[in-house]
Amino acid sequence: MRIILFVIIFFTLSLNSQAKIQIKKIKNKNIELIKFQSPDRKFPGKDDVVAQIHFPKEIKKKIPVIIFQHGSSRDGMKFKKWGGKTDEMGKRIAKRGTEEGYAVVLIDSFLKKRIKPSNKRKFPQSIFYAIKLKNILSKDQRFDQNRFFYSGFSYGAATALKLYSSRLNKINPPWRAIAAAEPGCNTVQYPVKVPFPGLIIKGEESHYYLPACIYYHKLIQKAGNNVKLVTIPKVNHFFSLNGVIGKGVAVNGCTNNIALRYPDGSWKFADGKSTNRREITKKCFTKESGVGKTREKLDEAVDLTLNFFNNYKK
Repeated sequence: MRIILFVIIFFTLSLNSQAKIQIKKIKNKNIELIKFQSPDRKFPGKDDVVAQIHFPKEIKKKIPVIIFQHGSSRDGMKFKKWGGKTDEMGKRIAKRGTEEGYAVVLIDSFLKKRIKPSNKRKFPQSIFYAIKLKNILSKDQRFDQNRFFYSGFSYGAATALKLYSSRLNKINPPWRAIAAAEPGCNTVQYPVKVPFPGLIIKGEESHYYLPACIYYHKLIQKAGNNVKLVTIPKVNHFFSLNGVIGKGVAVNGCTNNIALRYPDGSWKFADGKSTNRREITKKCFTKESGVGKTREKLDEAVDLTLNFFNNYKK
């Protein structure tokens, strides 16, 4: 996966940077690719960020946009240019989303970084990629700057939940709605009220156990947010019916006492005890993983995401 011990590095993004932005149109396909420089301090000047834009068949002015962030396993689709990839949920969101009239933008946040799914502490701060891309695309007259949606699976779902951070809320123009499919919720930001609705989707037999997200969902609601939690019975992290717990790396050891990062940068467990990153790593990281990628219920998760966004599309 997926969920990482994250610390949001707060800095002013150079959203109007003069760094070169490359765009590639794919002949005879409703696909474009965009490449831009990473704004993430964890990987400064070392990589470009690639995203593949899928357009609906009928391209009208002011298209609503879904930006989608993959999980740690990019096993669903290879991009048409520059070596980018996404996961299986991203592939299906692109197909279904364009059928619903959205432009779907798939970000590859791992390009050139040599990151494995087990390298949790090396994962980039990809929320900054999404914010920069959103600002770039907002200037394109084809897209409706007031209808940008954000979604992600696993690691991408954790990224979506970062939008409840007080710091990001200050620098990030509002999204229309967000959806997080299978986050872990073990190490999260203490939530603040944001001006957009949210959806959390969980598999009831995920190795990122449900109690953590139930607790965090209530905390997000308590902050005054419109957020829904939907669970899918009998499925694992990948929305598969054949799931088992295997060996690997997961941030799921704080299921019943999640770690929260407060706006002042301090960490506390849900029980109020102060903590730090070293202790969180020791307590929250485990040697578990989810096994089973038959994905019988993944389309249900895709449907939940698109149906939720459709409520706010107009």
